[in-house]
Amino acid sequence: MNWEDHFNIFFKDELSSFANCSFFVFREDGIPMFIKSDLTKEMDNNAIGALMGGSWQAANALASFLPKDDDKSRIFRFSFDTSERGIYILPFNIDDASFIFGGIFFDEINPGLMKSKMRQILEKLNIYIKGVRPSMKKKKEDFLFNDITDQEMDQLFSVKEA
Repeated sequence: MNWEDHFNIFFKDELSSFANCSFFVFREDGIPMFIKSDLTKEMDNNAIGALMGGSWQAANALASFLPKDDDKSRIFRFSFDTSERGIYILPFNIDDASFIFGGIFFDEINPGLMKSKMRQILEKLNIYIKGVRPSMKKKKEDFLFNDITDQEMDQLFSVKEA
């Protein structure tokens, strides 16, 4: 299984109680890894990924002007909302890969509680990841071409004249 499969398994249960919310996990480059949508409007998930990723990167660029903080345990969050609707983005990493967990919500009675629950879900995800990470390490025998020789690779990609 890949991370996309694990995200689908994990978030399916964790996000089932939310209404009027759409949730996404995107790679840092905006590629969708998980989507749960309650929005009635047609959405282009790639566009939402690009916009959320771009918003996050823009917010990070602005944050770079702040004085440095030595506490690495504190992470920035991105929130753009009113008292009942908005967007919330949280970053997370798996090994060297960066992801964003984002939510779009509307008709929310208590957006602060929803954002707190999203942070709690992200903490649970980190625990889940620690549990499945060992099974994600690929062994040499898992590779498709582990027995191919350099000579066979050269033959595979060489141009033969007719």
